[in-house]
Amino acid sequence: MVDNALNVLDLLRVTKGSLGVNEIAKQCQLTASTTCRILKTLEMAGWAFQTNDDRYIVGGKISFVTEKDNLYLALREVALYVMKEYTAKYNQAMNLLVRDGAYCTILQQSRTNKLMDYTPPLRTTLPFYACAGGKILLSELPVSLMEQIMDSCEMVPLTPYTITDPAVFRQAIREAERNGYAFDHSESVMNGTCIAVPVRNYAGAIIATLSFSGFIGVEDTNTLLPYLEPLREASEKITDRLYATWKH
Repeated sequence: MVDNALNVLDLLRVTKGSLGVNEIAKQCQLTASTTCRILKTLEMAGWAFQTNDDRYIVGGKISFVTEKDNLYLALREVALYVMKEYTAKYNQAMNLLVRDGAYCTILQQSRTNKLMDYTPPLRTTLPFYACAGGKILLSELPVSLMEQIMDSCEMVPLTPYTITDPAVFRQAIREAERNGYAFDHSESVMNGTCIAVPVRNYAGAIIATLSFSGFIGVEDTNTLLPYLEPLREASEKITDRLYATWKH
Protein backbone atom coordinates (compact mmCIF):
# COMPACT_ATOMS: atom_id res chain seq x y z
CA MET A 1 0.00 0.00 0.00
CA VAL A 2 2.86 2.36 0.83
CA ASP A 3 4.50 1.67 -2.53
CA ASN A 4 1.23 2.42 -4.31
CA ALA A 5 0.80 5.68 -2.41
CA LEU A 6 4.35 6.74 -3.26
CA ASN A 7 3.73 5.96 -6.93
CA VAL A 8 0.58 8.11 -6.91
CA LEU A 9 2.38 10.93 -5.13
CA ASP A 10 5.30 10.78 -7.54
CA LEU A 11 2.93 10.91 -10.51
CA LEU A 12 1.21 14.00 -9.10
CA ARG A 13 4.58 15.60 -8.43
CA VAL A 14 5.91 15.25 -11.98
CA THR A 15 2.64 16.05 -13.77
CA LYS A 16 2.06 19.62 -14.95
CA GLY A 17 -1.58 20.36 -14.22
CA SER A 18 -4.25 18.18 -12.63
CA LEU A 19 -5.16 14.49 -13.03
CA GLY A 20 -8.45 12.64 -12.66
CA VAL A 21 -8.86 9.48 -10.60
CA ASN A 22 -9.13 7.23 -13.65
CA GLU A 23 -6.01 8.76 -15.23
CA ILE A 24 -4.04 8.17 -12.05
CA ALA A 25 -5.39 4.63 -11.68
CA LYS A 26 -4.43 3.75 -15.26
CA GLN A 27 -0.92 5.18 -15.07
CA CYS A 28 -0.22 3.60 -11.68
CA GLN A 29 -1.90 0.30 -12.64
CA LEU A 30 -4.34 0.43 -9.75
CA THR A 31 -8.08 0.01 -9.43
CA ALA A 32 -10.17 3.16 -9.24
CA SER A 33 -11.33 2.33 -5.71
CA THR A 34 -7.77 1.82 -4.46
CA THR A 35 -6.71 5.05 -6.13
CA CYS A 36 -9.57 6.93 -4.46
CA ARG A 37 -8.56 5.64 -1.02
CA ILE A 38 -4.93 6.60 -1.58
CA LEU A 39 -5.86 10.06 -2.83
CA LYS A 40 -8.13 10.74 0.15
CA THR A 41 -5.38 9.65 2.53
CA LEU A 42 -2.85 11.88 0.76
CA GLU A 43 -5.33 14.76 0.74
CA MET A 44 -6.01 14.51 4.47
CA ALA A 45 -2.28 14.60 5.17
CA GLY A 46 -1.64 17.57 2.88
CA TRP A 47 0.24 15.66 0.16
CA ALA A 48 -2.53 15.98 -2.45
CA PHE A 49 -5.09 18.69 -3.23
CA GLN A 50 -8.51 18.11 -4.84
CA THR A 51 -9.71 20.84 -7.20
CA ASN A 52 -13.37 21.76 -7.61
CA ASP A 53 -13.70 19.53 -10.71
CA ASP A 54 -12.67 16.48 -8.63
CA ARG A 55 -9.18 16.31 -10.11
CA TYR A 56 -5.94 16.25 -8.14
CA ILE A 57 -2.65 18.10 -7.96
CA VAL A 58 0.27 17.65 -5.60
CA GLY A 59 -0.56 19.18 -2.23
CA GLY A 60 0.71 21.73 0.22
CA LYS A 61 3.56 19.82 1.81
CA ILE A 62 5.35 19.74 -1.54
CA SER A 63 3.92 22.16 -4.05
CA PHE A 64 3.06 25.20 -1.97
CA VAL A 65 6.72 25.69 -1.16
CA THR A 66 8.32 24.82 -4.48
CA GLU A 67 5.77 24.92 -7.30
CA LYS A 68 4.14 28.29 -7.98
CA ASP A 69 1.87 26.97 -10.72
CA ASN A 70 0.21 24.46 -8.42
CA LEU A 71 -0.04 27.03 -5.64
CA TYR A 72 -1.86 29.40 -7.96
CA LEU A 73 -4.13 26.61 -9.22
CA ALA A 74 -5.12 25.72 -5.66
CA LEU A 75 -5.42 29.38 -4.67
CA ARG A 76 -7.71 30.10 -7.61
CA GLU A 77 -9.96 27.16 -6.74
CA VAL A 78 -10.21 27.94 -3.03
CA ALA A 79 -10.61 31.69 -3.41
CA LEU A 80 -13.52 31.52 -5.85
CA TYR A 81 -16.03 30.25 -3.28
CA VAL A 82 -15.01 32.81 -0.68
CA MET A 83 -15.11 35.64 -3.22
CA LYS A 84 -18.55 34.66 -4.49
CA GLU A 85 -19.81 34.61 -0.91
CA TYR A 86 -18.57 38.13 -0.17
CA THR A 87 -19.62 39.56 -3.54
CA ALA A 88 -23.15 38.30 -2.93
CA LYS A 89 -23.15 39.73 0.60
CA TYR A 90 -21.74 43.18 -0.25
CA ASN A 91 -22.78 43.49 -3.92
CA GLN A 92 -19.24 44.41 -4.97
CA ALA A 93 -16.92 42.74 -7.43
CA MET A 94 -13.75 41.15 -6.04
CA ASN A 95 -10.34 40.55 -7.60
CA LEU A 96 -7.52 38.24 -6.53
CA LEU A 97 -4.17 39.50 -7.85
CA VAL A 98 -0.76 37.84 -7.98
CA ARG A 99 2.55 39.30 -9.11
CA ASP A 100 4.44 38.14 -12.19
CA GLY A 101 7.61 40.18 -12.47
CA ALA A 102 6.69 43.84 -12.89
CA TYR A 103 3.02 43.08 -13.52
CA CYS A 104 0.02 42.01 -11.48
CA THR A 105 -2.45 39.51 -12.94
CA ILE A 106 -6.08 38.99 -11.96
CA LEU A 107 -5.93 35.30 -11.02
CA GLN A 108 -9.55 35.00 -9.84
CA GLN A 109 -12.60 37.19 -9.89
CA SER A 110 -16.22 37.42 -8.75
CA ARG A 111 -18.55 39.85 -10.52
CA THR A 112 -21.89 41.52 -9.84
CA ASN A 113 -24.85 42.08 -12.15
CA LYS A 114 -24.46 45.85 -12.05
CA LEU A 115 -25.10 47.65 -15.33
CA MET A 116 -21.94 49.75 -14.97
CA ASP A 117 -18.84 47.82 -13.98
CA TYR A 118 -15.32 49.24 -13.99
CA THR A 119 -13.76 45.92 -13.01
CA PRO A 120 -11.12 44.68 -15.51
CA PRO A 121 -11.70 41.19 -16.97
CA LEU A 122 -10.24 38.02 -15.48
CA ARG A 123 -6.52 37.51 -16.33
CA THR A 124 -6.01 41.20 -17.03
CA THR A 125 -2.45 42.31 -16.30
CA LEU A 126 -1.63 45.68 -14.78
CA PRO A 127 1.76 47.26 -14.09
CA PHE A 128 2.65 47.03 -10.39
CA TYR A 129 2.69 50.83 -9.98
CA ALA A 130 -0.87 51.32 -11.30
CA CYS A 131 -2.92 49.19 -8.93
CA ALA A 132 -3.57 48.72 -5.22
CA GLY A 133 -2.40 45.11 -5.45
CA GLY A 134 1.02 46.18 -6.67
CA LYS A 135 1.57 48.38 -3.63
CA ILE A 136 0.75 45.50 -1.30
CA LEU A 137 2.65 42.81 -3.20
CA LEU A 138 5.81 44.92 -3.02
CA SER A 139 5.26 46.15 0.53
CA GLU A 140 7.04 43.34 2.40
CA LEU A 141 9.68 42.39 -0.15
CA PRO A 142 13.35 42.95 0.64
CA VAL A 143 14.27 46.51 -0.32
CA SER A 144 16.81 45.32 -2.89
CA LEU A 145 14.20 43.18 -4.69
CA MET A 146 11.61 45.95 -4.54
CA GLU A 147 14.11 48.34 -6.14
CA GLN A 148 14.95 45.81 -8.87
CA ILE A 149 11.27 45.47 -9.73
CA MET A 150 10.81 49.24 -9.78
CA ASP A 151 13.86 49.63 -12.02
CA SER A 152 12.70 46.89 -14.41
CA CYS A 153 10.18 48.97 -16.32
CA GLU A 154 9.31 52.53 -17.21
CA MET A 155 6.44 53.90 -15.13
CA VAL A 156 4.14 54.95 -17.98
CA PRO A 157 0.86 56.57 -16.86
CA LEU A 158 -2.44 54.83 -17.59
CA THR A 159 -4.44 57.84 -16.35
CA PRO A 160 -3.53 61.35 -15.15
CA TYR A 161 -3.55 59.91 -11.60
CA THR A 162 -1.18 56.98 -12.15
CA ILE A 163 1.84 57.23 -9.85
CA THR A 164 4.90 57.61 -12.08
CA ASP A 165 7.34 59.14 -9.60
CA PRO A 166 9.40 56.35 -7.96
CA ALA A 167 9.77 58.36 -4.74
CA VAL A 168 6.01 58.84 -4.47
CA PHE A 169 5.43 55.16 -5.18
CA ARG A 170 7.92 54.14 -2.48
CA GLN A 171 5.91 56.24 -0.06
CA ALA A 172 2.71 54.49 -1.20
CA ILE A 173 4.38 51.12 -0.59
CA ARG A 174 5.42 52.17 2.92
CA GLU A 175 1.85 53.30 3.63
CA ALA A 176 0.51 49.95 2.41
CA GLU A 177 2.92 48.11 4.70
CA ARG A 178 2.02 50.30 7.67
CA ASN A 179 -1.75 50.23 7.12
CA GLY A 180 -2.15 46.68 5.85
CA TYR A 181 -4.27 47.85 2.91
CA ALA A 182 -4.02 50.05 -0.18
CA PHE A 183 -6.24 51.99 -2.57
CA ASP A 184 -6.25 52.39 -6.34
CA HIS A 185 -7.99 55.73 -6.88
CA SER A 186 -8.31 56.40 -10.63
CA GLU A 187 -4.74 55.14 -11.06
CA SER A 188 -5.52 52.27 -13.45
CA VAL A 189 -8.83 53.53 -14.88
CA MET A 190 -10.47 56.94 -14.59
CA ASN A 191 -13.24 57.22 -11.98
CA GLY A 192 -12.58 53.68 -10.75
CA THR A 193 -11.50 52.90 -7.19
CA CYS A 194 -10.65 49.73 -5.27
CA ILE A 195 -9.42 48.76 -1.81
CA ALA A 196 -7.09 45.77 -1.39
CA VAL A 197 -5.57 43.69 1.42
CA PRO A 198 -2.88 40.99 1.43
CA VAL A 199 -3.53 37.25 1.22
CA ARG A 200 -0.86 35.34 3.11
CA ASN A 201 0.56 31.83 3.08
CA TYR A 202 0.81 29.52 6.10
CA ALA A 203 4.02 31.26 7.20
CA GLY A 204 2.61 34.77 6.92
CA ALA A 205 4.25 35.82 3.64
CA ILE A 206 2.14 37.71 1.10
CA ILE A 207 1.21 35.52 -1.88
CA ALA A 208 -1.65 37.55 -3.39
CA THR A 209 -3.99 40.47 -2.79
CA LEU A 210 -7.77 40.53 -2.44
CA SER A 211 -9.79 43.60 -3.33
CA PHE A 212 -13.27 44.98 -3.55
CA SER A 213 -13.15 46.56 -7.00
CA GLY A 214 -15.19 48.58 -9.44
CA PHE A 215 -16.33 51.43 -7.21
CA ILE A 216 -17.34 54.35 -9.45
CA GLY A 217 -17.09 58.06 -8.74
CA VAL A 218 -15.58 57.80 -5.25
CA GLU A 219 -14.42 61.21 -4.03
CA ASP A 220 -12.94 60.24 -0.67
CA THR A 221 -11.26 56.82 -0.41
CA ASN A 222 -11.90 56.79 3.34
CA THR A 223 -15.56 56.09 2.55
CA LEU A 224 -14.39 52.59 1.53
CA LEU A 225 -12.85 51.79 4.92
CA PRO A 226 -16.03 49.97 6.12
CA TYR A 227 -15.12 47.32 3.51
CA LEU A 228 -11.75 46.72 5.16
CA GLU A 229 -12.92 44.34 7.87
CA PRO A 230 -14.89 42.02 5.53
CA LEU A 231 -11.94 42.06 3.12
CA ARG A 232 -9.57 40.94 5.85
CA GLU A 233 -12.05 38.32 6.98
CA ALA A 234 -12.34 36.94 3.43
CA SER A 235 -8.55 36.95 3.06
CA GLU A 236 -8.12 34.95 6.26
CA LYS A 237 -10.75 32.45 5.08
CA ILE A 238 -8.83 31.92 1.85
CA THR A 239 -5.59 31.32 3.75
CA ASP A 240 -7.24 28.96 6.23
CA ARG A 241 -8.92 26.89 3.51
CA LEU A 242 -5.86 26.83 1.29
CA TYR A 243 -3.65 25.46 4.05
CA ALA A 244 -6.25 23.52 6.04
CA THR A 245 -4.50 20.20 5.60
CA TRP A 246 -1.07 21.76 6.18
CA LYS A 247 -1.91 22.56 9.80
CA HIS A 248 -2.75 18.99 10.80
